[in-house]
Amino acid sequence: RELIVALAALIALRLKGKMYSIGTKVRTYGIILVFLLIMAARSVLGQSDSLQVSLPVDTLVSPSDSLLLSNANTLPDSTASSESINASIFYDALDSMVFDAENNMVRLYNGAVVKYEDMTVEAAYIEYSFESNEACASAVPDSAGVLTGKPKFDDGGQSFTQEYMCYNFRTQQGYSKQSVTQEGDAVFHAGQSKRHINEWIHIKNGKFTTCDAENPHYHFHLRKAIIVPDDKVVSGPLYLKVRKVPLPLALPFAWFPTKNESAHGIILPGYGNSPQLGYFLTNGGYYIPLGRYADTRVLADIYSRGSWTIENLTNYKRRYKYSGSFNISRSVIKQSLQELPDFSRDTEFFIRWTHNQDPKARPNSRFSANINFGTSNNFRNNINSNQQDYLTNTFNSSVQWNKTFAGTPYSLAVNARHSQNSATGNVQLTLPGITLNRNRTNIQFSELFGNKGRKKWYDDVVGLTYSANFENFITESIENFDWTEAGRLTRQAQNGIQQNVTLTSQIKAAFITITPTFNYSEFWAFKYVDALADDSGLSLEKDTLNGFRTARSWRVGASANTRFYGTFNFRKSKNLKAIRHVLTPQAGLSYVPFADRNRYYYNNEGVIQSFNPFEAARYRPGNSNEQFNVNFSLSNNLEMKVRDRQAGKNATKKVKIIENFVASGRYNMIADSLNLSSISMRGFTTLFKNLTLNYNSSYSAYDRDSDGREINRYLIDTQNRLLRLENMSASLNSTFRSQNRTGNKNTDNASEEQLEAVNRNRDQFVDFTVPWSLTASYALGLNRTWDSALQADQDNVTQSILLRGDLTVLERWKIGFDTGYDFEARELTPTTLNIYWDLHCWELTFDWIPFGVRRSFNIQLNVKSSLLRDLKLQARGGANGLLF
Repeated sequence: RELIVALAALIALRLKGKMYSIGTKVRTYGIILVFLLIMAARSVLGQSDSLQVSLPVDTLVSPSDSLLLSNANTLPDSTASSESINASIFYDALDSMVFDAENNMVRLYNGAVVKYEDMTVEAAYIEYSFESNEACASAVPDSAGVLTGKPKFDDGGQSFTQEYMCYNFRTQQGYSKQSVTQEGDAVFHAGQSKRHINEWIHIKNGKFTTCDAENPHYHFHLRKAIIVPDDKVVSGPLYLKVRKVPLPLALPFAWFPTKNESAHGIILPGYGNSPQLGYFLTNGGYYIPLGRYADTRVLADIYSRGSWTIENLTNYKRRYKYSGSFNISRSVIKQSLQELPDFSRDTEFFIRWTHNQDPKARPNSRFSANINFGTSNNFRNNINSNQQDYLTNTFNSSVQWNKTFAGTPYSLAVNARHSQNSATGNVQLTLPGITLNRNRTNIQFSELFGNKGRKKWYDDVVGLTYSANFENFITESIENFDWTEAGRLTRQAQNGIQQNVTLTSQIKAAFITITPTFNYSEFWAFKYVDALADDSGLSLEKDTLNGFRTARSWRVGASANTRFYGTFNFRKSKNLKAIRHVLTPQAGLSYVPFADRNRYYYNNEGVIQSFNPFEAARYRPGNSNEQFNVNFSLSNNLEMKVRDRQAGKNATKKVKIIENFVASGRYNMIADSLNLSSISMRGFTTLFKNLTLNYNSSYSAYDRDSDGREINRYLIDTQNRLLRLENMSASLNSTFRSQNRTGNKNTDNASEEQLEAVNRNRDQFVDFTVPWSLTASYALGLNRTWDSALQADQDNVTQSILLRGDLTVLERWKIGFDTGYDFEARELTPTTLNIYWDLHCWELTFDWIPFGVRRSFNIQLNVKSSLLRDLKLQARGGANGLLF
């Protein structure tokens, strides 16, 4: 065809040659001759793939360009079917392109690509037909016979990989062999598949799995299936295989949701056996999505001996607004059998609510909540409780709203608080608590005196801080906290207001800083206590009355501090260069006036009895003796500079010997005896980079009588020693970690859902990027008391060590433990052992409590993906019970 076109052009020019000059004819014939040579070369070499004529993939030009086909390897719209092709087809290859003019197609070799709109086909070899707009792609074997360059089809972010495929851009239908399709967490391997115009995909002889390995570690084998993108997968009969081993787990049909959004679904339970409660099914229930921002789960536990638990867990999150979770549970726990004398039935409940507001939502106000409230034995009777909840005997709650008034120094906080001790059964409730604060502002005395002009030297010298607190406080046992008792609890509530005003200043004179302070407090009570003598006249009968009462207190003081440095150089030493000692002494005076709020009464026998009218108030102003104290403290810091051999020849580094050591006390100059208080000593430092030492102790300078009471005689006068130890505590804490690994494929390639599921199952103790870690804590305590019978001090010593750590074994195994030893009780503290095995798309967890009242184990093998999270094998039980 090309030769005929060239000859026709030559004849046409020859007939019109008379219209041109001889020079023009020579140029024309030369151009035609070159053209003929090119056409002849293409005819001879057209079947070879050695001609490099491709352009870079990003060489795209406008469809209106007249040289579009030859320059950009792009088929213009005019050559395509006007029925469905609405844009240009782009094609390219890294090695070569061969045009087959007779069959109207192009063959692309090595790194071949064909693009149409947002659809792309990439492969080692592609044939594209200009007439049918169909691209057929395949992989090619390398020298070892391994297929390389497998075709990859991408449609708007949806990717498919196969060994061979054909796709028609006009009809939007395709066919492929040995294709791999991923829909969310679901991965489908198909022997044969067909893609239809509605984007549905029909599969024959396929595999369904959540394992992204080329040869899946497990899969469901299915004969036929239909994939509806971003919706669901429906299949015929299927059965489970691990590698090539079939398991007796089969279904006549299956339906898998593949939507990105949440969907309703059944949560399969775990099972096991408890010596006390019998065989059980736990954590089975139903999942319900609640729109875009929340979801909820209803779970239940059932035990063969009659116990049961129902629980609701709701999570919610709105980006840049708030997030939180709500959990409420109710249990009926039956111990033993009803016919036996040790039978018991307990009804338990617990409520947990956490709410956090994003700081960006409302910059000047914030609401937060952390609720933990329920019956005292809820976690002790529930086998699903974790070790931390089981060992905790105090649960605290708080709900708080904070408001900052822009442009002013004022802020407001409204809160409700709750504290519950599961050991004593005592509950403390504050509802509500209101605090108004005024941040420190400097007093402008010039404005107070009417001089609003230029500031004087005494302006901005004194700072004012103000706070007002109101609380309504209730304390009662958990058994008496009931809605039917609301009236009584309200009447016995303690409430009141306390206001504090503090004035502070700071004066610097030479190298001394002086800080004077004045504090004033006022107490308002809305209930007060009165008392009358009883009929016998020997004791008082107290009564709480409604009424307004006030009280006031104040104190004044001043302190001065400075700092001294001492440096000792060691020029002749090779390693030790210098030692620096920093002393920070502080001394001050404080005065507290005498205050006595008690009311006194003489009974019939002349004995004085007293009571405080503020006993029913929330804020009780205490009684105080007049004090004029001299306060003193001395802080020490000790460091040394040594040679750093690793950094260089003359390099040095600082080593901390004592980071801080403080000794403090006070002396009351107007007391009639025992003027000197106990001397407190405390300190901390870091040893060997990661070993922290903390120390606290208290000493007395006075001697004692035979009953152990302090007398007004110094030890230096009676026993020729300065101080006597009263109590002491010390602790050593250290964390050792190996060097982090980078690029760990076990975690870097995991999805957020997989990581969340893994962390939830292994209690967040696994980090494969750290081969091993160990946290050790040693605590020593001593409390010295006087034994009157022995006339000697008795030392009560407590000593324990706690260990927590984990170890990576064989790259994919992680062993974690939490244990300790009490040297005084001579027994191990509550101990847990955790084992986690990463099986790529599966995970194995083993939790074991080897001894104690919670002696039990839990072993579980489950799929990581949230899509098949309920595909699991579980064994759980106590020391005397086991069920697989």
